[in-house]
Amino acid sequence: MLGAAIKYSYLNAKTRTMHSKRLRPSDWHILETARDRESFLHYLATTSYGPWITEILEQKEQGDELFERRIFAALFDDYRKILRSLRDSSARELVLALFSRFEAENLKIVLRAIFTGMSQSAVSHLLYPVERISRIPWQELWKQKNIRSAVKVLERTPFGQMLGNAVSQFEVQGRLFPLEMAIDLACFRRIASAANAIGSRTDRARVREILGSYIDVLNICHVARLRFIYGLSPEEALNYSYSGGNMDLRTLHDIARAKDLPSMAKVLPAPFRAIVQGASEEMSMLRLKLENWLVRRLRKAFLGMPFHLGVQVAHLLEKELEIRGIISLFQARVHAPAGQAGDFVPGIFLKGGEQIVQAG
Repeated sequence: MLGAAIKYSYLNAKTRTMHSKRLRPSDWHILETARDRESFLHYLATTSYGPWITEILEQKEQGDELFERRIFAALFDDYRKILRSLRDSSARELVLALFSRFEAENLKIVLRAIFTGMSQSAVSHLLYPVERISRIPWQELWKQKNIRSAVKVLERTPFGQMLGNAVSQFEVQGRLFPLEMAIDLACFRRIASAANAIGSRTDRARVREILGSYIDVLNICHVARLRFIYGLSPEEALNYSYSGGNMDLRTLHDIARAKDLPSMAKVLPAPFRAIVQGASEEMSMLRLKLENWLVRRLRKAFLGMPFHLGVQVAHLLEKELEIRGIISLFQARVHAPAGQAGDFVPGIFLKGGEQIVQAG
């Protein structure tokens, strides 16, 4: 206990300071009632996101897409602060593995641009601003004229092996889907491997508990989307599920074989069964209900003994969900002003006080 307190006392205080800057329910209410794009952004500029909104307010062209990517710089700033304070290499690798999810999204966009012959300038506004942390050779990648040479450039990165294995499928199918799935799988295998490699038993247990909940939510949404929207077979959907969750392979297999959401709900463990049963057939509502449960779980990391890496992981994941909620509400204010915040944002963000720490 004393060793953990010494190890994490400074980082824990820093993380709690960052966590205290999340939006309040009153902030969400003001954003919900914003008249238009400009009033939404001008109010957001008065919150902790202010330093990253100025650039967006100054650029009208491609403004919406720029906002949806550049606001993530606020999250990446927290990643950098946490990485600077971590001395343990296994803990740093776990945080970098989490960050690699954003590198993965950028890689998909770059590969699609190479595949379709688009220029870097044509898609730059769609990319996450990962440069200050990422070690991917982005400029070298942009010089490539075909997918095989691009994969060659990525050979020595954490994505290299999985991409190399998927190239033949890409060439047979003539579409990027196998490469995109390979990128995702490489990313989540790295996260699972990093979590299992953490030296401290307490850190490892708390991190695996948090990440297990997060990956379970992802797998439910991911498998449902692959099965019910894209029409993949149960076997294909199962092959593309993510490792590292709390649900075992048998449960994932049962989920993948479900014909619709009601039948999926019947094979899910508690508490997911009740959540999915209460969701509509719309995938967006399923995601919101699961994210609402997940935020409750993440906030539990700040209760009890606070000196463990789970606090940092929970903060980063919750801030990411908050930013995604801001983007969803922004899109709604621009394109569907009649909607309410609860239609686009996990309900727990709209509530205050005592309701934030109880988890099912």
